[in-house]
Amino acid sequence: MDERTEFNRLVWHSRRGMLEIDVMLMPFTKLHYKKLISGDQLAYRQLLDCEDQDIWEWLRGFCRPDDGDLARIVDLIRVAVGDLSKPFD
Repeated sequence: MDERTEFNRLVWHSRRGMLEIDVMLMPFTKLHYKKLISGDQLAYRQLLDCEDQDIWEWLRGFCRPDDGDLARIVDLIRVAVGDLSKPFD
């Protein structure tokens, strides 16, 4: 599978069942995903395998993922969409 096809699949998989999540993930995917280091790209793909309710709670800052890589990508998404001024360390 070529890179463009793989990216298009990722964009499609970034569409969720909740509009509130879509408005955060879709712009992030389209504008920032390709610029991420490979480890962060992997974490983003892992995030997409999580339940919508968990993703929503993480993206809104109600709680943080236990996994450090997931917590980092959530912070990066929140910074990119203007919901967080800087990522947690």
